[in-house]
Amino acid sequence: MARLEPPLRGPNADAAERALGDPVSALVFIKNAALLLKDCAFDARVPRQDKWLLAAVALYLLSPVDIVPDVIPVLGQLDDLGLVIWALRRLLKSAGPAVVRDLWRGDDEGLALVLGAAGMDVRKDKV
Repeated sequence: MARLEPPLRGPNADAAERALGDPVSALVFIKNAALLLKDCAFDARVPRQDKWLLAAVALYLLSPVDIVPDVIPVLGQLDDLGLVIWALRRLLKSAGPAVVRDLWRGDDEGLALVLGAAGMDVRKDKV
């Protein structure tokens, strides 16, 4: 069955398709993204307050207390997802594109996807 519209629009659509096009590529991307977050957590160039914020969000996700209980369908999971996305974007933005490029272990398509998702400029000349 053919897709009527691409799932993403804009300059990162091709990078997303290449980085997440098949299950193996998606797993490699997830591994590289997890390693990037681990490296950001231990890198001295990343502000300490954003590292603590990410740790607090992780503890919140593990705790049984939620702002919106998980028993409420969809909304219970959306508040958790929104909090995670906000904390990750804040961590990557505070690290900056130069640090993210230094710490990224994957290919250029995956890096473009991470930078674009974090709201940073993908071009190397913009730092």
